[in-house]
Amino acid sequence: MKKSLIIVVIVLLLAVMGVGGWWIMADHKTENKASQGMGSWFKSKPPQASFIEIKDLVITLQAEENRPRYLLLDVVLVVRGEEQSTQSQAFEPAVRSATVALLNNQPFDEVRSRTLLALHDQLLKRYQDEAAHLGFQALPFDDIMISKMVFQ
Repeated sequence: MKKSLIIVVIVLLLAVMGVGGWWIMADHKTENKASQGMGSWFKSKPPQASFIEIKDLVITLQAEENRPRYLLLDVVLVVRGEEQSTQSQAFEPAVRSATVALLNNQPFDEVRSRTLLALHDQLLKRYQDEAAHLGFQALPFDDIMISKMVFQ
């Protein structure tokens, strides 16, 4: 009798520990943030991304036939938070200038053959150089996106 009671107690104890372990490890989704415990105090969401469009960057490219070729480019700045948005809007003329300076009078075929990722990286590097030249410690935006590229 004692032996079977001890076995039942051990089995129940293991079951309770298993359920408790599952409860701790499981990702519980609730609507009420206050009920999530102390762990939620240390988690902070980054501000939601917003976007600043820089439209209609017209860039003159070199063509082999000695006739003018153009690139119409739209760039979008990815910002987080109101402060970054304000700083990025003030930085917009530098973005326009750096974009034109990077691409102006480059060979048409060379620019056209670039991948979007390569152009993205070149533009971002140029913007970082421009920001450093103007005394910024870092870019006032998180990333850029190329939303339009039209060759003529």
